[in-house]
Amino acid sequence: MNGCTERLAMQAYTVYNQSGGQGKTTVARDLAAAHAEVGQRVLLIDMDAQNGSLSNYLGVDDNKRNPEADDLTFHLVEQGQGEFSDLIRTAEPNVDVLPSHKRLNRVDEFLDSHENYIGQTKPDDWEYPRYERLLTVLKENGVPSEYDVVIVDPNAKADTVYYMALYATRNVVIPAVPTRSGYESIDGVADSAQGFAENQDINIGRTAVIPTMVDTRKGDHKDYARKLRDEYDAPVYFKSLSAFESAEEQYVSVFRLFSEHRSRIRKSEQNILPKYRTLVATICATFGNPLPEEAWDGEELFTGDDFWGDVQIPLAGADVADDAVDQTVGVN
Repeated sequence: MNGCTERLAMQAYTVYNQSGGQGKTTVARDLAAAHAEVGQRVLLIDMDAQNGSLSNYLGVDDNKRNPEADDLTFHLVEQGQGEFSDLIRTAEPNVDVLPSHKRLNRVDEFLDSHENYIGQTKPDDWEYPRYERLLTVLKENGVPSEYDVVIVDPNAKADTVYYMALYATRNVVIPAVPTRSGYESIDGVADSAQGFAENQDINIGRTAVIPTMVDTRKGDHKDYARKLRDEYDAPVYFKSLSAFESAEEQYVSVFRLFSEHRSRIRKSEQNILPKYRTLVATICATFGNPLPEEAWDGEELFTGDDFWGDVQIPLAGADVADDAVDQTVGVN
């Protein structure tokens, strides 16, 4: 299809699964840190109004319940109480966060009022660009020139917030627990994204599928994880390890946990950072921007194990054309 060409001119993706408990917020947080480790400037956009969202994970949610605070919701309807840049908080080096607010639960109400207000001067056949509002706000406030990567973490619902995120990023990263429901959730994400893409005449790419919370002691987990690997080219998998919870307790990424809060890395945790690096290298290559070979030393990357098999890492110089996100055919 010939879709709209308006999108963020950068690496931008939404981390999403409509099934709760798939680890999407942990994945979003730690992907940002992996991007940042190679010097990429990252903006994390928390679009989950629930407690325990990305803002909370990184300790920047102090205004979430403040009724006087400015937030993204106001800016979506051109009622910002201050500069958009004042909303953004620095969580870690090269990682900024646009925190969420409880007001986001009422975003449809705000958008309806905005539509009614500006619609008074529009022709009868005018259609309110509801799902374009996030993209418009980000572009008007110079986000593409300030950041190399934008990662959006919405709530686990196929609602207006999710569709605004999809419209802005045009790409989705899907974490999934290796169970029957986790495996089947991939089709649910694809169906919702494909339907939205067709309705909006845009194209949305599936950037990566990531098995999360894998317990290799369980036969079913092993089987479903390998199905995700084989059917969706999942480059890495993550086990359910206490390090992720420890990072949440310290309000940091797992990268910062190991560099500042742990005196040693346990044997079971030694592959966490290499897997995130390999995942980011794969994502960058999928966007057609492979990282240089010198981005990390070979031992800093995950190249496979007995369970997963060998992993090819698409750094610069590798042939990645066949794996590039196809923005012309909808959800891949």
